[in-house]
Amino acid sequence: MLKPANGNGTHEELQTSTEMDPASSSGPSLFWDSISPAVTEMLSKPLDAGLVSQRKGRAGRSYSYIEGHTAIDQANRVFGYGGWGYELVGEVVLREIENLDRRTGEVQRVRAYCATVKVTVPGAMPKTDVGFHAVVEDTAEGHDTAYKGAVTDGLKRALRSFGDQFGNGLYGDGNADSPAPSAWQVLAPSLRQTILELGATQGFDEKQVRDAVKRKMGRDMDQLSAEDLTGLLEAAVSKMQQAAGENGESA
Repeated sequence: MLKPANGNGTHEELQTSTEMDPASSSGPSLFWDSISPAVTEMLSKPLDAGLVSQRKGRAGRSYSYIEGHTAIDQANRVFGYGGWGYELVGEVVLREIENLDRRTGEVQRVRAYCATVKVTVPGAMPKTDVGFHAVVEDTAEGHDTAYKGAVTDGLKRALRSFGDQFGNGLYGDGNADSPAPSAWQVLAPSLRQTILELGATQGFDEKQVRDAVKRKMGRDMDQLSAEDLTGLLEAAVSKMQQAAGENGESA
């Protein structure tokens, strides 16, 4: 971990009671833990086009995605066998949703399973997202397929937070099933600014902060979602509060 340059333009090691950052030689940690440089390097590479599948979306258009088993294989390859894990958060819930057919005006009721899945990788903040899968056939097999599909969808969506190696780059302009920007995303610019200001209070310039974020997340700060930025901010503040408490106890 580094502290700001001294009057001679050089950096000194920051002697605190917090743990030392293994990546400190290449930039600031901003008090958050980080995954290994080898994993970060793998996450920064583009997704192999051979792993991408295609299927029909709305209005007969096609869109790109990666299948569930592909996402798991990718996680094993990038993080290592036993180097990651996932779990359900709460129960898988069966919901009934009303869907309006715009052509006929008929209201159709669709049942679907929703599952919240958390992915954990040592050195990274847990990633949580929600999966969804409709019940196509009202049979035991149909419900079993939808139940498992919701869990798989949640897993894939949570892994997407780690970037292009898990298909995040497949979502965006031109993708038939890409969601419209939410009001939540409007917060992203202010969250980025808050992280930069937090780094400044620790004596780090903007480049150092951006480099630290990229090592941590595998993507540039401007590419991160509001959810990712919020998680970074919470982790940084938590680490700073912990360090302040430890320093207070030792004083």
